[in-house]
Amino acid sequence: MARITRPHGLKGEVRVQPFLSDREILKALPVFYLAKEASAPILEPVGVRDAPGGRDLLFRFRGVADLSAAEALRGKVLYAELSHLPEPEEEEYYYFQLEGLEVRDEEGKVLGRVRGVMPVGPYDLLEVEAPEGKSFYLPMVEEMVLRVDLSEGYILARPLPGLIEAQT
Repeated sequence: MARITRPHGLKGEVRVQPFLSDREILKALPVFYLAKEASAPILEPVGVRDAPGGRDLLFRFRGVADLSAAEALRGKVLYAELSHLPEPEEEEYYYFQLEGLEVRDEEGKVLGRVRGVMPVGPYDLLEVEAPEGKSFYLPMVEEMVLRVDLSEGYILARPLPGLIEAQT
């Protein structure tokens, strides 16, 4: 959902970089996990506000009351339960739902697997790891991403000619 980048001030507040385009979702979550497993340590927000000068947020968590405790959270990734998230609109996906999906072209050739998603402005970039291990970026636009099938675990893509070769 987000990453804690650094402490903010001396009273335990931390700066959080959202991985979601809609920061309001993060503000409403009742609890965060410090790993993907439900048994992971949790952080309970007790306050959140917009950070000055950007899209980051400033969080206060229960039990994190000083600079030392905040510093111990530096670099930690925050996870959430799917049940706490709003249902995405049609043709919308959470980034974590796309990670690991196989990417195929229209002939059925496997182009790779999604390693991550990067927002770059008007669209997102899928970072795809090709079978030989090199990565390339695929813009997540209608002309190139024809279908996302979460239930079958793949993305049907039509990359522009030469796009993959130019990057690998």
